[in-house]
Amino acid sequence: MDLAIATDYRGEFRKTEDIEACLREIAEAGFSHIHWCFDWTGDYIYSKAEMYQIREWMEKYGLKAKSLHASHGSRFIRDDTKQKEHYRKDYTSDIEFNRIAGRELIENRVELAHIIGATEIVLHMYLPFLDFQEKPETKEVFYRQVFRSLDELEPFCKERNVRICIENLFGAPGELQLEQFDLLFARYPKEFLGFCLDTGHANLVWGDSFVEVLVERYKDRLFSIHMHDNKGWGDEPGCGDAHRLPGEGNIDWKRLMGVLRTSAYELPWTLEVSKPIEEDAVVYLKRAKEASAWMDCQ
Repeated sequence: MDLAIATDYRGEFRKTEDIEACLREIAEAGFSHIHWCFDWTGDYIYSKAEMYQIREWMEKYGLKAKSLHASHGSRFIRDDTKQKEHYRKDYTSDIEFNRIAGRELIENRVELAHIIGATEIVLHMYLPFLDFQEKPETKEVFYRQVFRSLDELEPFCKERNVRICIENLFGAPGELQLEQFDLLFARYPKEFLGFCLDTGHANLVWGDSFVEVLVERYKDRLFSIHMHDNKGWGDEPGCGDAHRLPGEGNIDWKRLMGVLRTSAYELPWTLEVSKPIEEDAVVYLKRAKEASAWMDCQ
């Protein structure tokens, strides 16, 4: 069975040799594809030399790219949604030069995707929902800037056959996320803009109902996926955004897989999971393969 895994399953790397070693581990574990997930937060710019080196490593180890995680700018990963802040390279910014810089950051990731053979990039769109509640007029400004950036990105992406997929998150209220997707999908064609389902995030926001509320609703736009499990909100291990293997949380995988098989998504399935610190990488990747086989049988 072809299968993809996010490259940051054991964290980010700053040394070049560690990145190559990670790709080798993934290939030796029997995965066929990767979801490139390094530098997905921050404002790092890949050079062309780096892009071609990544492709060379992938070819060396027989790996293909299913997708790539783009960056939303310099905002700290957990400071995700509540109020608007002027962090660097933000494609939703109401400061025009900063919005353009954010668009250029996304273009950098589109170029990387094109070179390594990925046809989708995954993008976060953080909703400053407290601003929306306190000053309703800010919502219009926010989406005006979003539309400007996406309008400019559309021809760039189409020239390179790369689709942007907006991911569901867990910081903003569910109804605002549904409104977000409805607005975006009404404006842009599916050839340019799609949906990335993050199963763990969906479980945190909608619980048992996310299959019907979210997946059924946007299954014709579902072109990218982050598959992982959790136990919902709580204090015990496996709660929160835990990125556990499928079957280690409380997601109803049988019900979910039934809907996914009727969606627009094209295989391979993509895991976005995190290895426990104490576990050996080889052992963990073997368990990840086994969990994926179990999931595929649901």
